[in-house]
Amino acid sequence: MASDERKQIALDAISSRNELFLSAVAATADQVRGLLSGTGDVAEDQSVALGAFAKGRVDFNRFSSFTPKVAKIDAAAEAPIRAAQEVLKSLLAQGDELFVLHLEEGNNLSRKVGRRLSLIGRAFSAAHVIDLAKRGQYQEEEHAAMLEKFPFHKWNKSERALAPALVIELSAADFKPSVIVPYLDEHSKFVFKVEGDASAAALSRVISPGVFVQQETGDAALDAFAEFEGPAVAALVSTNAASFIHDPSAGETTYERFVSLEFPKEVKKLAIGGISVAQQAQDYALLESLSVVSVPTGDAASDPAGKLSAWLLSQSDLTGSSA
Repeated sequence: MASDERKQIALDAISSRNELFLSAVAATADQVRGLLSGTGDVAEDQSVALGAFAKGRVDFNRFSSFTPKVAKIDAAAEAPIRAAQEVLKSLLAQGDELFVLHLEEGNNLSRKVGRRLSLIGRAFSAAHVIDLAKRGQYQEEEHAAMLEKFPFHKWNKSERALAPALVIELSAADFKPSVIVPYLDEHSKFVFKVEGDASAAALSRVISPGVFVQQETGDAALDAFAEFEGPAVAALVSTNAASFIHDPSAGETTYERFVSLEFPKEVKKLAIGGISVAQQAQDYALLESLSVVSVPTGDAASDPAGKLSAWLLSQSDLTGSSA
């Protein structure tokens, strides 16, 4: 499948989350303009303020509690509220690109995701600044920096519930998805679009009872991922990898939650970037142990997946090998 097609599959899978977020930002921007106009009634020119995004897409009543309308604000509150307004407008102007993170090979995945979420979080900090300014509690030296970045660890429960999803484009050498685990909370969602031959079971380390995890080697849409109400991670990877869906709603035990699973017929004995053969083998063995019902040793020995993971583990002395 062409790279552009895979990107579109990823964007389609996160569209509902991101439209929800943009709707909230747009509604807040609308209310702020009402505050600054002194009337709170600006229905006649919402489309001018919010641009093409708003037409036919924005629910202006959603999340209205962000910035309750008032008839008048103090003069001292106007400057910080206008600064917050600019933040909201800049986020809306980026559209879908706000939710696509492209990593050049060798970039630090954890750092890049953290920075992008900090920029997205400015929507929430803008709401905080507006509220502080209206209540006469805004202090420039203390609160102005909030509009520059607002890291994920400062987001409250309701903000995390509103978190948009990200598409992350990166090379197989940098595909180390376990680093995003600290960001998996409430309704956080991530889709990795991986270029090149990835580690066969890289997503195994992301699996936990309440997290939806899908690793897809084909061209299937990510419908179940998109519909899942909770944290979710998906990866579009090459055909040399395992393909599986771990759905927390499918059962109480771990293996029941694997609603689909297909192991690759062959795994290359090859380090991928800084990911050694031994590390790949451990990922693979973890996926197998989570997804397969425990059976006696004799039966396990005849299982093809068991043989493959055992063979991989036997190659652990070849860490870093390129052959």
